[in-house]
Amino acid sequence: MRALFVLTLIVMLAGCGGGGGSSTAPDPTAAVATVSLNVTSAQLGVGQTLQLTATPLTSTGTVTTGAATWSSSTPAVATVSTAGLVTAVTAGTTTVTASVGAHVGSATIVVSASGGALPLAAEVTMPGNTFSPFLTTIGVGGTVTFRFGSVDHNVLFNAVTGRPADIQITRNVNVARTFTTRGLFPYDCTVHPGMSGQVEVK
Repeated sequence: MRALFVLTLIVMLAGCGGGGGSSTAPDPTAAVATVSLNVTSAQLGVGQTLQLTATPLTSTGTVTTGAATWSSSTPAVATVSTAGLVTAVTAGTTTVTASVGAHVGSATIVVSASGGALPLAAEVTMPGNTFSPFLTTIGVGGTVTFRFGSVDHNVLFNAVTGRPADIQITRNVNVARTFTTRGLFPYDCTVHPGMSGQVEVK
């Protein structure tokens, strides 16, 4: 009798575990809340190029998956390849966008006939325990926005003349720092040893 009871229980459990052959794979862009570009504004000279990268983020700032589709609002001013490479064509202003599903990140590109300049705005994200990109290059007076996700990090700059104020331990916020002095400004997250980055101001 006991053996029959055990056998019946096994059959019932197996039946409960079946069911769902009709489920579908999740949409890889479902968790995307924003799209962050490595540069949000830049000035280029005619013929110059600039590589843009797009990072899909969840609502808590965590990096997620999703391929970006690139476009330029005025291709006559600057074109953008399917890989995010911007090429300046003629003087003017255009907006380059990266779309991941219904979410869009954008960068304003100003093309000057007299020569180029460096980006004046850039972003640093924190996928896992890394700063991305490791090296951010901007022009004098440019601003770097540090996008903190759901994990605690800080940004402590080395003792270099002209460095901006440190950013203490925080999460789920964006914090901007403006760099008014040329030089190389290394920084670390002391919460996670080995997590480092650099801002180069030219």
